[in-house]
Amino acid sequence: MASLLIYINFFVLLAIFIIALVRNSNFNTILVGLTYLAPLVPFGLHSENVERFLLVSYFNLIFGLIEIIVFVITVKPGDTPFDKEHLKQLFGHTLPIVVALLGLSFLGRSTEFPVSAMEFGFIIALFVLGSIMRIIAICQIGVAAFKFDIVFREKQKLKTDQLYGLMRHPSYTAMMIVVVSFAAITHSFFFGVLGVLSAWIGFQYRIYHEERGLAEQYGEEYEVFRSSTGMWIPYFK
Repeated sequence: MASLLIYINFFVLLAIFIIALVRNSNFNTILVGLTYLAPLVPFGLHSENVERFLLVSYFNLIFGLIEIIVFVITVKPGDTPFDKEHLKQLFGHTLPIVVALLGLSFLGRSTEFPVSAMEFGFIIALFVLGSIMRIIAICQIGVAAFKFDIVFREKQKLKTDQLYGLMRHPSYTAMMIVVVSFAAITHSFFFGVLGVLSAWIGFQYRIYHEERGLAEQYGEEYEVFRSSTGMWIPYFK
C-alpha cells in the first residue's frame, strides 16, 4: 500500500508540474518543480525505509504543490532577466536552499531507522506549522510583492502589519521551519544541522540583498520598520 501511495504522489505532482509549465513556463517554475519532484521518484524503496520514504513523499508533494502554485501565480515576464544580479541570487540564495531540500529529502527517504510516535508527532507539527505559516505570509503580502527574484513592481507597497508586523520575513521563517521538519526525517543530527545551515545561509544572503533593495526603494519608512521589527522571529532584530 505504501508503495502505491508513493507512486501516486509522484504522478500527481508530475501532472501538476506539467500543467504549471503550460500555464506559466519559466525558469523559476522549472527549478521549483524539479526540486520537489526529484525526491518523489519511486526508486530505492524497500521495507526498512518505507516509513521515512513515505513522509518525504508526502512532504514534497504537499509543499511542492504550494510552491509551484505560488510561483506560477507570482512570476511575471521579465522577473528572470538572467543578468548579473539574477545569477548572484541564483547561486547565493536559491541553490543553497535547493541543495538543502534535495539533500535532506534523499537522505531522509533512505533512512531505515523506525519512526517513533513522538518523532512522528514532532515532524508533522513542524511541517504543518511551517506550511500554513508560509501560505498565510504569502497571502498577506500579496501577488504584487511576493516574488522569486528581488524586483519591485508598480503599486507595490511596504507591508508592515499582520505577520509582517511581528517579523520582517515571515515567509522565510515559515520555510525554515519546513526545512527543519525535513531535517528531522533524516534522524541524523550532523546532516540535519548541515542541511538547515545550508538553507539558512541561502536565506541570509537573500535577506541581506532584499533589505538593501527595500531600503533604497522605501527609504526612511523601511529603516523605521526594520529598527522596530525582528528579522526571523518577533523581538529579535
